[in-house]
Amino acid sequence: MNTLPRILICDDDLLIHLAIKHLLRKKFACFSAYNADEAISLLKKNIMDLLLLDIEIRSQEEGLKFIPKFKILDPELPIIMISARMDFNSVREAMRLGAEDYVPKEFDEEDFLHTINRVLDRKKLKQTKDQQTFEVTCNQKQNVLIGSSQAMQQVRKMIEKLRQSIAHVLISGETGTGKEVVARLLRGINEDGSFLPFVAVDSATIQSSTAESLLFGHEKGAFTGAEKTTKGIFEEANGGIVYFDEIANMPLEIQAKLLRVLQEKEISRLGSAKIVPLAFHVISATNKDLERMTKVGLFKQDLLLRLNTIPLYIPPLREHSEDVPELLDHFANIHAKAARKLYFTKEVIYFLQAYSWPGNVRELSNLVAYLYAMSESEEIDIC
Repeated sequence: MNTLPRILICDDDLLIHLAIKHLLRKKFACFSAYNADEAISLLKKNIMDLLLLDIEIRSQEEGLKFIPKFKILDPELPIIMISARMDFNSVREAMRLGAEDYVPKEFDEEDFLHTINRVLDRKKLKQTKDQQTFEVTCNQKQNVLIGSSQAMQQVRKMIEKLRQSIAHVLISGETGTGKEVVARLLRGINEDGSFLPFVAVDSATIQSSTAESLLFGHEKGAFTGAEKTTKGIFEEANGGIVYFDEIANMPLEIQAKLLRVLQEKEISRLGSAKIVPLAFHVISATNKDLERMTKVGLFKQDLLLRLNTIPLYIPPLREHSEDVPELLDHFANIHAKAARKLYFTKEVIYFLQAYSWPGNVRELSNLVAYLYAMSESEEIDIC
């Protein structure tokens, strides 16, 4: 049985197929499609782990046009765009439509393999995450945290104190504790009741080749393919928050660019000498020990000092296991269909409170989702 990751190559260039298959032959099972229709046909009959899609197949718009169709067939299918030329607008549009990354056709073999492995690793991590829109202990409709424990009350108090602050906040906590949910709860409100801007960035996805355009924006004509003036994330977040998820994954060279913006609070778009003053603050999240990373040269000390103006720690579920009954009820209400609601016996609750929850509240949410899908009884008991 073939257990190698399955990669579908969709490109109208035979030489590209041959080059990629030769490079990936030892660690991946590759399949070929020479147009989007062939790729769709293959995806209907086979499960693929990754799609390599030519951004310019038949025409510049062809590859982009089919991204939504591929996503309908398999919403979890990661797509890496292959481009013969650097076109930032096309790359941006591909990312907006759901592509994970891009590689040039004249690729460096090591970089190409690194990109594929990174995207596949990210897919594996994503598969462990909660499939629901709520991430952790947050009742999103009411913008409150679920849990009456002292630990969660302290988090709630900190959120209230920081909501109107302009200080940078560093949220730390294990995977699944709800760092992004807490970050969104820190979002301030305008006088008219609307939320201030909030721009979320996955730190690991910022690539050196597109970093300046992504962060600072660009003017029309700044480079080939720059057909219109585009704001970067700092301008988009002006007056509000830029949220960097898992900032420990940010490459060092990008850390240097972020540090400069935090120091100067101004940017210049690519292709322009005009200085744009900005007012924003940064909320960062990490599940790693950034202090230790600074000592081994993996994270800039100066950047950490700026980001860590106010530290906010989100405790793991095992440190507030008394909240398990409330969380169970909360997730049961969300997953309940019609009049059917699952009920947990005292024995089950005691058992779940004693469990260590390495995946934290996200793992608990996934458990409830699984029980709703698989349980034939409304009462959940220990067998």
